[in-house]
Amino acid sequence: MSVNELLSLVSAHNHEVIAFFVTIPLITFILSYMAKPAGSPGVAHYALSGVVYLVSFPGMFAATLVFYALLIAHQNMLEVNAVVYFLPILSMGLVFYLIRRKMAFERLPGFGRLSGLMLLLLLVCIVILFLYRLRFVIGFFSSIESLGVIAIVLFLLFKWATAKMMGHKK
Repeated sequence: MSVNELLSLVSAHNHEVIAFFVTIPLITFILSYMAKPAGSPGVAHYALSGVVYLVSFPGMFAATLVFYALLIAHQNMLEVNAVVYFLPILSMGLVFYLIRRKMAFERLPGFGRLSGLMLLLLLVCIVILFLYRLRFVIGFFSSIESLGVIAIVLFLLFKWATAKMMGHKK
């Protein structure tokens, strides 16, 4: 199954997708009042963590789709299915906002790894955009020192994002 076939399949079930992405913020709203901001993580914290994961992966996928469609494929955003492209991002943002009002994200189990994955995805998108816009030519028309600095900075950023995603404390 290709990504285009997956998007067509999801587009064919708009009502179910809307129900899912509207229900998740409502569940988050209810769970955020059940979770106590202080103390050890309870059942509500684990449920909120599950809700965050449930909304984050489709949101990150949709953000990647928007990035690709807008900046790489130069697709007209007025012609795409808003339920598939924008609703997951809006739902993810609303869930993050509702949770942030009540507690710090660090209190949610597993959120450090998820934020590391989001950061890694953002860095990959930035590097892809940079390489796409650069119109790579064989050769580098700057000093070797600047190429080395760029390579070291990119390496450190990717290493930091990967360490954060894997849960290493540094």
